[in-house]
Amino acid sequence: MPVRGRRPDIKVVGCHRVHATMVPPDDASRPTRRSFLKGGATAVAIGVSTALSGCTGNLPPLSSKLRYGNVDVPDAGPPKYRRWVPAERGSETDEGWIVTYAEPGPFDGPVPEEFVARRGFLKMELDHFGIGYENYDSLTTTNLATVIEADFTADDVASTLADTGYEPDGSYRGYDVYSRSDVRRRAAVRDGVIVWASAYRHDDPDIEATIDAGHGHSRQYHEASEAFAAVTDAVGASRLLYIGGSHPGLNSGIAELGADAFRIDDGVAYQLLIEWYENASAGSEDQMQRALEQQQHELTKEAKTIDIKDDGHFATVTARVPTRPGRERDPMDDLPQITWGGRFDAATRTVTLRHEAGESADSDLICYDIDTPEDRGEVEKKPLWPDQHTVSAGDETTVDLSDEPTAEGISVVYGPLDDVSFRMLFTLPLEADR
Repeated sequence: MPVRGRRPDIKVVGCHRVHATMVPPDDASRPTRRSFLKGGATAVAIGVSTALSGCTGNLPPLSSKLRYGNVDVPDAGPPKYRRWVPAERGSETDEGWIVTYAEPGPFDGPVPEEFVARRGFLKMELDHFGIGYENYDSLTTTNLATVIEADFTADDVASTLADTGYEPDGSYRGYDVYSRSDVRRRAAVRDGVIVWASAYRHDDPDIEATIDAGHGHSRQYHEASEAFAAVTDAVGASRLLYIGGSHPGLNSGIAELGADAFRIDDGVAYQLLIEWYENASAGSEDQMQRALEQQQHELTKEAKTIDIKDDGHFATVTARVPTRPGRERDPMDDLPQITWGGRFDAATRTVTLRHEAGESADSDLICYDIDTPEDRGEVEKKPLWPDQHTVSAGDETTVDLSDEPTAEGISVVYGPLDDVSFRMLFTLPLEADR
């Protein structure tokens, strides 16, 4: 029998304890991603991984074996990602900036559970461009677009897109532009850089504004915001990084901006939480310790040695996270990177879903869910390719919706059929204007 779960906000960027990506139906107090954005944030906050992903937020407290002491964190590289964040954008919304940055690279070793979970979400949210996530030099995501930088040619990407629903759509400032309409997506490609925007993944898709900022044709946000400049100078280009405001942090009532970062060096992992205050501080060291120990924060539960500092404008928590060499990678955190396509035939009431490009996946973990007004917010997983073991590029299947007259959308869902855990890989609205 299909298992039902609660549907998360579809525009997630990460998740803390991601095995329960569900929101209780009676928990109206949990903040949504959009409510966080409207709180005046300038980027992804300390709190993004729980509040913005649709998770319950019912995290266990930090380990009782915590100890406080000096933690020497390895130096970070310069914050080159901020070149892709324009000072202004054309949107009339008042949402603050959200920035996520990653240096994917090879993925080996016993890195922390929290790092693995967040990495999986970043990978899952991307279309596949024939390069492979681990081959990216860097990945920068904002409200407007995602920027991939790696060693590839524009022809490499074009050959991959030729087998998908992307079609050539002109050019912009030396980039070849491709677009598609099933779920509105656009990709601007040049040697070494892809600027990609999706109506499903980005709140205010705009590849042109991103390109303009990235190549110096418009002012960049750190030139306009003292807080963003200060926080990005402090946190640098960590291996995995979120930056933003309006977060449940050490002193969220007065903090203007926060950052949450992971660095990994010589087999040792470190997590950093940073808050920036314009006119005050986070309080005494004892107060910050109580905030960490009594509240549910995004400091990973694996943290052991913790170092707390407050210099007036900044409060910084650094944690050394022990590694576990024997850990196996959970398939629910090691998600496939796939370009999905969909087509709805209103005359026959059928939907065709297609794996267009990217990694193969275990068909037992690839399901679908039909979204109707009657079960809005719920997910009922049904097998999508029940008669094969693996789903690979080129595979397509048709779902008959003739018995679902009120269907509003269909989603590709990742997760075991007999378990409530799931990730939303792709959603196709059944409407003409997307």
